[in-house]
Amino acid sequence: MQDPESTPQDTRSFEADEVYDSPLERLQLLGEDDAAIAAFLDEIDVRSPRERVMLAEMARTGPLAQPDRFEADHRRAVVALESLRRHGHHGTRAGKSLGPLDTLVRFLVELVARYVVISHVKNIATNLRNLYWLREMQAVGGSRELELLRPARMDAQALVVITGGREIGVPTFVLGGLLFPASISLWRLASGFAYAEWWIALLVGVGGVLIGLAISWLVLRGAALASRRIRLSTAEPLARLWTTVGHAGAPPKDRSRTFAVVAIALTLGVWIVLPLLVTISLAGLIP
Repeated sequence: MQDPESTPQDTRSFEADEVYDSPLERLQLLGEDDAAIAAFLDEIDVRSPRERVMLAEMARTGPLAQPDRFEADHRRAVVALESLRRHGHHGTRAGKSLGPLDTLVRFLVELVARYVVISHVKNIATNLRNLYWLREMQAVGGSRELELLRPARMDAQALVVITGGREIGVPTFVLGGLLFPASISLWRLASGFAYAEWWIALLVGVGGVLIGLAISWLVLRGAALASRRIRLSTAEPLARLWTTVGHAGAPPKDRSRTFAVVAIALTLGVWIVLPLLVTISLAGLIP
């Protein structure tokens, strides 16, 4: 015979297990009530910010947060990408006071900007296609969301094809600027070559520093140009589109800052630090 005193406790335990067995269903029932969702997540001891965001995303009840705005925001994002791809790496004013070097400097700065802009546009197009495709899979057949997402996904697939041009890899002059002094320094270290006069070594060292600084300046100006054009054209339209889709994280960020930092660090290291270490080693100051 069942102990009557244990029945209420067993019932409460069963009800609690039933609630926590499927937290996503409970979250979906709470709908868009942020306060209720937060309270429920606190109950089940979900404290990591990433876990809370993940559960909230999985509990959404529809593929689009704001279907009424989706078409307009999608069009604005496509217009912004087209404009960025066309104008994002042209028209720099760098080197305008350098006389005959003006054309060369502008070409190199725009080459860096082209790399950053084209790679960013390709990244956005790929992210849009994947986001739309996933949300299309989640849409109910015959729903308004499906009618909106399917043509938008086809647009994004076309964008991937259109933006599939090469970004020229890492700009050739940066790669060349890194390989040349590195090769010379390694050759000197392997052969034991040393300059006959100290002033020759000094001139060579000063020349290397100036070249390294010049390449760093070009990379920095190109990355700054690309970053400014990206913010001007796509930052606001993409932010609105991602909000309209909802629960999709943040829009892709451009890599201008990362590219500039890495390229400048490598350039200065190869043109200044490596030759300096080789010179000290050949001078016998490093055992």
